[in-house]
Amino acid sequence: MKWPIFIAAALVALVADASLMGALDVGGVSPRLLVVLVVFVAIHADTATVNWAALLSGVLMDLSEPSMAGPRSPLFLVGPHTLGLLFGVQAVVGLRGTLVRRNPLALGAMTLVMGLADGLVWVAAWTIRAWYPDSPAPWGDESSLTQLGRQFFQAVSTAILAIPFGWLLLRTAGLWGFPSLLSRSRTQGGSARITRQ
Repeated sequence: MKWPIFIAAALVALVADASLMGALDVGGVSPRLLVVLVVFVAIHADTATVNWAALLSGVLMDLSEPSMAGPRSPLFLVGPHTLGLLFGVQAVVGLRGTLVRRNPLALGAMTLVMGLADGLVWVAAWTIRAWYPDSPAPWGDESSLTQLGRQFFQAVSTAILAIPFGWLLLRTAGLWGFPSLLSRSRTQGGSARITRQ
């Protein structure tokens, strides 16, 4: 994968999440383009690249979302989205062999899986941190179960957005430098040949 393209796309998605996605807000829940981008990379890139892309994107998400609750607000906690995206891409990498990679619906389905995994880890990390004195969770007096419901609806809205946005990303797949399918034909040395898109 070409890292400059990914970094530029991740920064654009992060800015869009912070400034434009509020227009699609329904009941305090808005979709996340950065999650769709990570899923797009997870479907096409090798595992090491996917893990680094998830870590970088998770750190960017954590640093862009301060907790406004508590006496020390705003508080930036690196970890909840970082671990959530890293956990989510493991599921996507495990399932990508069963996908039609050029289908935007497959990207939408995997975005739902990623969003659910990220939301679960995010709520768990903040819930555990809230056990410490003077460390309230960012959702205030609501329960963790209520926040899990919000994360579910956010994952669904992100998955719906992933279908048209994924269609646009798939049109640019050749620019990213992803390895393509493993060719069944063998070279003279007996090793499989990897062809590029």
